Amino acid sequence: MTHAEAPSSFHLALSPILPWPLLVIAALVVVGLTLWVYRDRLRASSSPWRWLALLLRMAAVLLCLLAAVRPTVVLLQKVKQTATLVFLLDDSASMKINDEVGGKTRIDVARKTLADGRKAAETFGKALEIKVYRFDEDLKDLKADDHSEPKGTQTALGTSLSETIKRLQGTKLIAIVPLTDGANNAGLPPLAAAQRLRALQVPVLPVGFGSDSVGEHSRDVAVRGLDAAPTVFIKNELQVRGTLRVRGYAGQTLDVELYAEGESQPVAKQQIKAPEGSEVVTIKDLKWIPKQVGERRLTLKVKPKPGELLLANNAMSTYVQVKSGGVNVLFIKGPNFSWERRYLIRALDRAEEIQVDDVELREPARNGSGALKDSDLASGYNVFILCDLPSDFLSPFQQKQMARAVENGAGLLMLGGRSSFGPGGWANTPVGDLLPVEIHPGDGQIEPPGGLKAVVNPNGLEGYLLKLGSTREETARIWAALPPIPGANAVGRAKPSAFVLAQGTPGNQPLMVGHEVGKARVLAFAGETWPWARASDLSREAHRKFWRQVILWLAHQEDKGETQVRLTLDRRRAAVGQKIELKVSALDAKNEPLSDVTYETTVEPVATPGKSERIDMYNQGGDGQGSLFAKGEPGEYRVTATAIKNGKAIGSDSARFDLYRDDRELENPAADLALLKQIAELTGGKYLPPEQLAKHLRSMDPSVITDTLQQREHRLWDNWPFFLLF
Repeated sequence: MTHAEAPSSFHLALSPILPWPLLVIAALVVVGLTLWVYRDRLRASSSPWRWLALLLRMAAVLLCLLAAVRPTVVLLQKVKQTATLVFLLDDSASMKINDEVGGKTRIDVARKTLADGRKAAETFGKALEIKVYRFDEDLKDLKADDHSEPKGTQTALGTSLSETIKRLQGTKLIAIVPLTDGANNAGLPPLAAAQRLRALQVPVLPVGFGSDSVGEHSRDVAVRGLDAAPTVFIKNELQVRGTLRVRGYAGQTLDVELYAEGESQPVAKQQIKAPEGSEVVTIKDLKWIPKQVGERRLTLKVKPKPGELLLANNAMSTYVQVKSGGVNVLFIKGPNFSWERRYLIRALDRAEEIQVDDVELREPARNGSGALKDSDLASGYNVFILCDLPSDFLSPFQQKQMARAVENGAGLLMLGGRSSFGPGGWANTPVGDLLPVEIHPGDGQIEPPGGLKAVVNPNGLEGYLLKLGSTREETARIWAALPPIPGANAVGRAKPSAFVLAQGTPGNQPLMVGHEVGKARVLAFAGETWPWARASDLSREAHRKFWRQVILWLAHQEDKGETQVRLTLDRRRAAVGQKIELKVSALDAKNEPLSDVTYETTVEPVATPGKSERIDMYNQGGDGQGSLFAKGEPGEYRVTATAIKNGKAIGSDSARFDLYRDDRELENPAADLALLKQIAELTGGKYLPPEQLAKHLRSMDPSVITDTLQQREHRLWDNWPFFLLF
């Protein structure tokens, strides 16, 4: 509400349409031309009225020139206007800390200070309007009878100051009074908001609560990270790592436990001593061997320590998919250096269903025993790979043991090398007899200057072992693009039961040969494929896919005969309001993507099944893509995706995630009074201790609150009287 008084001052302002020198010249020219035109008329007439006509013409010219300088009278008036004072009460969880005088909480002292401040401001009567808001991550109205405990998980002081300006735009803000501990941890930077308030000439009078040194002496142990592979095969060992943030317990022992869903006792334990001078503690070598198939929840816990302020962050969970199928591979290499070992194992590690154990033997077996134990070969391996390994590095019993395992269904692959095939002494051995090619002790190496180019059998381009593309033509193109290999072993003819998959040119040397005899599946690859893994992205991907298919074929797992639907979440632990990205894919029995598939996806709390919500999905590249914003009460949630083709469900998959509240408010409970002082200084305000707020408000000048100078302009050249005069 405003009320205007008499003008306190005025002045005349000119705003010419041209620069003054040009305007003066133009005026002289116009006046001169006008007088020149009337000169002959004045001489031709003797009537006294002739001067009146000239005066009227000159008056019109002068009015035009006056309009060209655009004169304006500016009046400054004092206006009585209702002002607004805003209180902002911090409603975040850190205000519950009791570090005020007498053991009182920050919020209790802040509410008392707010009540005293309002009472002092009310002495100005109707001239001063009072607004009160509460804020955490956003700004809300504060009701007079609201005495609830602060629950905000974030403090966005800068955002709240900016939002205050938006809400009260057009009013006279004489000051904003935040009652807060200043522990800002979200939203717009407070100093950026203070810059805007400074431009608007709105001072901030922050009132600070809490101690800015409480964080240095606070004590807390928090689990900040939990890392485990997303999948593991049953009865295989899973390595788990974690990260702790420890404050206030330097030199003390921490008890760490790993729990697995379905097991009442910890599956792994460690005692760790908190280091001096660092808050970060890394946990290694936690191991778990799953015994059940399915999704399992792993939880890393730290036993509470005396004096901890916050206990909710002493545990963290993740999820691991335990699979039953896995292929266990034993890779046995001889003492010679080989690039093949590094790149082949790296390729197989990318296949989640393949687990490789790598053994290097450096000396022959003696007296029936060597570095490789007999029990290692009896551990149920699905595939054996021999890489540049002399035959005498395995004992005669171990060779028979391996041959018996292959005859019973395990796969065997022998790779090229100077100690492989014939040069390695494998002729006439139990293992050598299983190979699909004839070998002789005198077989040597083939190493042409330009290397050997792998030329695949055209009849195998659509078979499982050689198929690298979605079509026969694409597969042929990929094989043709692979670079040559350095060389290969010279092996004999393929046995009658064998099939030649690839030859090396020049020379048409047998390069990859396989056969199936009973339950046995055996492959001989006389060369090394590591150049494929280094040449280009295309050849690297082909290298990975080829060796994955070789291992699955050797293990009789190339065709499981069922469609697979796979759901993946980009995170398994989300704070309330956080975004989770989803991806769903449908694969056929040969691990090829299915087309024309739609996906129906829902999310529901595990504790209350049936309360599901639909998640919108869209197709991209054959996969289903979607996202959800985690909301609801903290706890465990399940996402379920169903693949639909031709109107029928062809499979589904589900995954769980943990929803938690962000505890950053209490993880660092120190007040930031220095920030409040910066805001006050930047906006031209004043930082106030709680006991000084009421006194400061009562000392404000009432005229400063109510009186406002308002400027009014009256343009002399732009109105109807001026037009009529012209």
